[in-house]
Order: sequence, then structure tokens, then C-alpha cells
Amino acid sequence: MLWKKMIRDIWSNKGSYLACLIIVIIGLIVFTSFSILSDNLNLSKETFYTEQNFSDGFVELDSMPRSSVERLNNIEGVKEINGRLIEELRVNDEDREESIYLKLVFFDTSKTDRLNDVRLLNGEALDREGLNIIIDNQFYDANNLELNDVIEVIASGKIRELHIQGVGMSPEFTYPLRNETDLFPNPEQFGIAFLSLDDAGNLFPDKSNRVNNLVFTVEDNANSDLVSERLESELDGYGVKRTYSRDEHTSHMMLSEEVAMLERVSTALPLLFLGIAAIIIYIMLKRLVEQQRGQIGILKAFGYTNKEIVTHYISYALLIGSLGGIIGGTLGIISATPLTSLLLEFFNVPEMYERFSYYYLLLGLLLSLIVFLIAGYQGCKYSLKLKPAEAMRPPAPVFKGKTLLERISFFWNMLTIQGKMAIRNLSRNRSRSIFMFIGIMLSCSIVAMTWSLNDMVDKLTLRQYEEIEVYDAKINLANPMNRVLVERELRNHDEITRIEPMSEVPVTLSYLWNEENVLLIGLKENTRLYNILDSDSRRVTPTAKGLILSERLAQKLDVSVGSTIELESPYFRNNDEKKDIKVSKIIPQYLGMNAYLEINALDEVLDQGSLATSFLINTDDKNDTASISDLRNKYRESEIVTGVDARAERIKQTEELLDMFGSVIYIYVFVGIIIGFAIIYSSSFIILSERSRELASMRVLGMTSKEVFAVITFEQWFISFFAILAAVPLAKIMQWSLSEELSTDHYIIPSDISIMSLAVAVLLTALSIWIAQRFALRRVKNLSLVDVLKSRE
Repeated sequence: MLWKKMIRDIWSNKGSYLACLIIVIIGLIVFTSFSILSDNLNLSKETFYTEQNFSDGFVELDSMPRSSVERLNNIEGVKEINGRLIEELRVNDEDREESIYLKLVFFDTSKTDRLNDVRLLNGEALDREGLNIIIDNQFYDANNLELNDVIEVIASGKIRELHIQGVGMSPEFTYPLRNETDLFPNPEQFGIAFLSLDDAGNLFPDKSNRVNNLVFTVEDNANSDLVSERLESELDGYGVKRTYSRDEHTSHMMLSEEVAMLERVSTALPLLFLGIAAIIIYIMLKRLVEQQRGQIGILKAFGYTNKEIVTHYISYALLIGSLGGIIGGTLGIISATPLTSLLLEFFNVPEMYERFSYYYLLLGLLLSLIVFLIAGYQGCKYSLKLKPAEAMRPPAPVFKGKTLLERISFFWNMLTIQGKMAIRNLSRNRSRSIFMFIGIMLSCSIVAMTWSLNDMVDKLTLRQYEEIEVYDAKINLANPMNRVLVERELRNHDEITRIEPMSEVPVTLSYLWNEENVLLIGLKENTRLYNILDSDSRRVTPTAKGLILSERLAQKLDVSVGSTIELESPYFRNNDEKKDIKVSKIIPQYLGMNAYLEINALDEVLDQGSLATSFLINTDDKNDTASISDLRNKYRESEIVTGVDARAERIKQTEELLDMFGSVIYIYVFVGIIIGFAIIYSSSFIILSERSRELASMRVLGMTSKEVFAVITFEQWFISFFAILAAVPLAKIMQWSLSEELSTDHYIIPSDISIMSLAVAVLLTALSIWIAQRFALRRVKNLSLVDVLKSRE
């Protein structure tokens, strides 16, 4: 009998229970899918690292003899060390306008247990003579290549042919970025090729039997920092540019951060959804028990125990919890596989899927049942206190004095009758009012924070290419060159209207015990092609007075304007030299982590003459790529120019990638709207169920359905107004927390929320409230006045 009663009660208020069920399902979908996604990605990462012997540290240097690498194994703490030669070349493809680059990694094929080894996916290992390569699988797929195809590259001013012998992937390039201003991998234009170190001399005669990159592992009990210091000391004289650990490696950092973010999301969001659903079921059961106290008294009079009655009402919550757990968990598990495939479009790791996880299905179901068991018991424990005789008579009215708002005569006199009834009802049902306030506040803040991700995307990418880097093309040089000579050559091209040199120099900045390896960018004082912007988007002029640092770099060094920091660089005339320089300005920078200095002042610091590593140019036909194409053809086989990068091409590629990211943002926004809708919808039905007699009486007295419903809507809009106001600081706090949690050395998540994001959040939240109220209005119109006004006795 009690089971039939439960089904009947749920069906009579099916809208509220359905809204609660949907929230549970969404929460469990997020929990199971993101948990499995995190496990899949982490399993792929750890297995890949172990099987391919991913190194613990890296050393970049000018050059050293290949034969000298072996003796470095004798350094205390070094477990294994390998030498490689790494060079970047331009692909010669006359059928494509954009520049295509290959990073060539030459390794010792005679070693069987290599560090950062290549996982061969197709083809053969490098055991044949000739310029054979193993190409990375993402570049291979993106460019529709086949085994035994030939890729033409330009090396030492000559066109050379590389034969594809195999396809593979390396743990060193799980998130391959060409430079630090790239946010996403671009396999169509940048790939990795692996070659035998014995073939290096065929492409680079001056680098035969030389290496410029070292990878090493450390002993289990060794201090990696001390090992790095010993290595740098031993490599003194070979022009060490940078020594860094695995934790500072870009691909590893991006992959590890993605796994950590998935773990955080799989915990935080489900708890938020389950918490909201639990509060809804708690309020609904509490009101149901209060309304059915007469039925509870009859049940107790017929011999039903408190345990049976409590179990009956808890079963309402457990039914919703179990259905939500099973449906949400199953849908989450099903969606985990396509989500993993989507993620592996960006992270180049082996595919390792957990196809169907009974563990997360049962864990999600158990989590849902525990939350709803607690909420259900709290909602119905009032029934334990009722005695049969007391339960079968209506509760005595609770006397309430004047509310605070009633004492404000100016405000109170402005209200209509419906408004006064709504305000009084707020104080009578404080728990429901607080729940509605918190729910709307959370809904609005989530929408504001997720919508602000659009601004984040703009600042991370489009701002970089439309406000900061405003040149038409960037001409990259193979090595630092005398900028006067190169500029004289470039001025021979009539299509170039403006030329500005740029120096990008690897440096080590130190302050007290803090140390960071970054690129120091040298620019002309009157630069117009590369804008350094402050927090108000005003141009900052690079001067000789001191360094301009990005905010994150200043934060990591723990310096402020006026601080004196120590600067080292392999480009110094004396490699052991250290120079002091002041910090003149600190600016926001969302992509990368750099320092800036006026280019002539940088020349004085380096003491190497007038150098440049690249040139920024503007052409006379911004809407046409002819000039840039002519430059590429002109310097196609140049030993000095490694490539000509067009800014318009980078903007186009970024916009294409962001289209996919934008769809994810809208999904999160939709989730926030669902929360607001469910809260208003369920609260409306709770009000209708507990005040149906009162509302029906107003109908009998001649009020229309809309006038009666205004009592409910006024209450909801009144609470929502203050909830939305409270959502503004909450959204800012959430955005700040997101920035602190997710920002890395490669990109910075903006900590501020735009007015537009807040405005959109307010409009969408208000829309979800209005739509939920339209559904509830139908219930008011369908009130049966005769049934509702029947005597309770």
C-alpha cells in the first residue's frame, strides 16, 4: 500500500521530482565521465612515460662532441644520459602558401634503451641507410601522408629529401607547440621527425658528431637540483642555454595540468549538483510530511511503526537517487569514450580506454544514495515526533510578528496585496527562502564565470595577435645576425613598408633564491609592430632604464618595480658573467612569460654588437598574401632565413580551434541555466502544494490566475534580485580561484570578469526563472477549487 502511495505522490508532483532527477543525472554524468576520462589520460601518460623511458631533466646547449656525452654518466646522481641533436627546418611545399616546419630530433639508434624513445605505430625502425625518418603521427594524419612518401626540407641552403620509414610518437611531444605564444598544437604546420644521429652530418655538415641537447634521468634517492648543478658545472664551456626538469617541460606540464583539472572537476561539480538536488528533495519531503500529518496519524493509529513510516518517506529520496545514479552513471560511462577520443586530438598519447567501468557506476550510485539518504531522513524525521492523536488534527498556526520589511512604512505602502503576502511568506519559510537565494546565486555566478571564458579566449589568443603582435609577417633567422646588414637586405623589397628588428635571447633571471629561465625580448623604443600593453591596454615603451616583466614572472621571482635582479645568458661574451639590472615595469601577459628590454640596451648587456634573431614587417597589401608569398619564395633556400610566418594565418588557425572550445563554454552555461530553472520550478511547486488552499481561496474571491500567481512570482523575483546581486562578488571570487588554480607558465587565466559576462549571466538567469514560472502558472490555472477547499476534518 505504501509503495502505491509513494508512486501516487510522486506522480502528482512529477515536475518537481523530474527536475530533481535531471540535476542528479547531470551530476553523475559529470562524475563518471570525467573520472574515467581522468583515469584514461593518466593511465596513458604513466604507461607511455614508463615504456618510452621519459627523462627527468633536459639540457639545451650550443654544441658539444658526441663522444663526450658518455663520460657524463659518471656524474653523481645521474642514472642515464643521452645526447641528441635538435634542429628545426622549413618544409619545401610549393603547393601551400603557409609555412610548414619540422623539428628534427637526431638520436643514437645504436642504443637499445634510449631515453624519450619513439613508440613506433606503423612502418619500420630506423635501420636503413639514407635520410629516413619516423614522423609523428599527428603531422602524418593531418597532412594525409603515407609510408615511403618523401618530405622536402631546406637544410644548409639546399633542398633535401626525407623518406618516411615509420610513424611514431614520443613522450617528449605529447602537446607539441612550436613556440610559447601558441595555445594549441597545429599538426598541419608543425611536426616532429626522428632521425639517426649518424645522418646529422648529411643535413648539417658542421654539426656532424655533435649534439646540442641532453636528456637524463636521476637516481632514485638523488636530488635533481644538485644533479642539474653538477651537470652545468661539467658542461661549462659548451654554452649551456637552459637546464630544466620534467615538471618545467611544456608538454608534461600541459598534460599533467589537464589530468589534475579533470580530477578537480569530477569532484567539485558532482558534489554541487548532488547538493542542490539533496536540498530540493529535503524541502519537498519536509513539506510533504507537514501536509500529510493527518495520513501519518492514521497510519500510526493502524499500527505502523515510526521505522516503517520513515522508511516510506525516505524511499521517495532513494528512488530519485537510485534512478539518477543508474541513468547518470550509465550515460557518463557511455560518453567517456568519445570524450577521451576528443581529448586525444590535442594530447598525443597512446589510446588506453576503460570501456565500461562498473567501479565508477557503483561508486556514483553509492554516492547518490548516501546523499539522498541523509537528505531524505532530515526531511522526514519530523514524522517521528508526531503522536497519532496530535497528527490527525491540523497544526496550530504559528504566530509571527511583523517582519523587518513591514516596519519600513515607505517600502511597505508601495506593495500590492500580493506583494505583502509574498513578503510575509518569506519569513514563514526561511529554509526555503535561503535555499532559493543560494541556488539562484550559484546559478548566476556559474553562468557569469563560464561566459567569461569567452573573454579569456580573446585575451589568450586574439588579443595576442590583434593588439600585441600587429605586424603582417615575422621573418625568423637561423642564428642571431647583425641587424644592420639584414635590415639593409630587407629594404630592397618594395612591398615591405616597415621593418623592425627583434632579439629573443634565452636568459636566467635570479632574485635571492628564486630563479627562472625565460626569453628576454629586445624591441625598438619606438616599436609599432609589437605592442607591450599594461592592464589598461595602454602602450608601454621599452627603455634602457630597466626590464619590463610579465606579472607571473615577477610573482615567481618575488620582485616589484625597482628591484634589482641578476641576469645570465649563454649569449654573453663571457658565459660565466652575471649582470645586475633593475625592474622598471610589470605588465599583464596572458601567453608565455617574458621579460622585455630596449634592443640597443640589450646589445650593451650582451656585448655582442647589434644583433637580431628575427624581423617584424608590414607590407603594402594587408588583404593580399602575394607579398608574403614572394618573400617565402625569395628566401626558400636561404641558409639565414628559416621561415616567414604570416600573422593572418595564425589568427585564422586560432579561430578554427576556438570554435570547438566555444561549444564547451556553452555547455557549461547551459548547466548553470538548468540549475536556476530546476530551483525555481521545484520551489514553485512546493509553494503551490503547501499554499494551494490559500491560493484557491483567492480565486474564489475573484482574483484571476495571474493575480494569484503574482504572489508566488513576487516572492521569487524579490529573492532573485538580491541573489543576483550577491552572485556578482561570488562570480569574481570563483573566477579568481579558477585563475589561481589553472594558470601556468605557458598561459595565464584572467582573474577579472567583464561587465558583458555579468550582464549575460543576469539575463540568462532571469530567462530561466521566467520560463520555470510559465510552467508553474499552468498548475495554478488547473487548480481544482472544489477539491482544494474541501474540509480537512
